[in-house]
Amino acid sequence: MIQLDVDVPDRPGELAKLATVLGGARINIDAISAESVGGRSYVSLIVNEPVQAREALVKQGYGCSTRTVLVVRIDDRPGALAALARKLGDAGVDILSAIHLGTVAGHAQLALGVDNLEKARSLV
Repeated sequence: MIQLDVDVPDRPGELAKLATVLGGARINIDAISAESVGGRSYVSLIVNEPVQAREALVKQGYGCSTRTVLVVRIDDRPGALAALARKLGDAGVDILSAIHLGTVAGHAQLALGVDNLEKARSLV
């Protein structure tokens, strides 16, 4: 799965502009995470067409990078994320991003951006 990380101006209406660009390109947002820190805003997206989404965003002047993320399924219970994060951290894998994709039948599905995808994949 591919995650898009987009640098967005930190001002009112910018999420609407970004969503309009994607909607106009007929791109569906499957999951989103956003935050503002120090006058800058960042939006991380999981979309149905990541290559086309990146092209549409770059064409409109957005800074946009991509990363392959690891999709994991954990029990939907207290401490499950802690156990996974500890396992990865103890093995020296740095978690760079996390997006909750949904919860079904007692299991949460997460998209994790990590610094060592192969090592993380071997641990989960």
